[in-house]
Amino acid sequence: MVEWYTIKKSGEAMFELEQYGIGTGDKKKHEELVYMTALIYNLLNNDITSYLTKYNLSPGKLNILVAMRHHGGNQGLAQIEISRHLIVTKSNMTKHLDKLENEGMITRSARPGDKRVKIIKITKKAEELLDAMWDEYNQRLESLTSRLSKEKKIQLSELLFEWFGTLIPGDK
Repeated sequence: MVEWYTIKKSGEAMFELEQYGIGTGDKKKHEELVYMTALIYNLLNNDITSYLTKYNLSPGKLNILVAMRHHGGNQGLAQIEISRHLIVTKSNMTKHLDKLENEGMITRSARPGDKRVKIIKITKKAEELLDAMWDEYNQRLESLTSRLSKEKKIQLSELLFEWFGTLIPGDK
């Protein structure tokens, strides 16, 4: 039997969670869960970040472009609305929007009748970039989960959705 705190491959221990300072045992499952999630996030984020550099993108910039493409349409979105669809923090959003605008990936304009509200639109250049890189990017994501069976991917996805739902402020 594979113990939770020892990850094994072909019967050999690959690493022990305790080497990362993660407590193990029945009374430490909350630590194992939270810290393993953080370790997995770091591994995935590093891989994805490395991949996206050839497109001059970061995960945050890509997230903004994808949100704009799928939720903004031809009308665009108010900057405040974009944050509802993002993985990045609100403080990083402005920094990413500045970079994307300087790179010609988005445009900003004042909302007619309310110059305080900025409307963000994705440009043709960004649309073409997303079209050019999307299949390979999606294959990269698929390869990161390829060692899990389809059933385990479904189970893990459902559990993470459930956990996420319990962490959303106001939805408890």
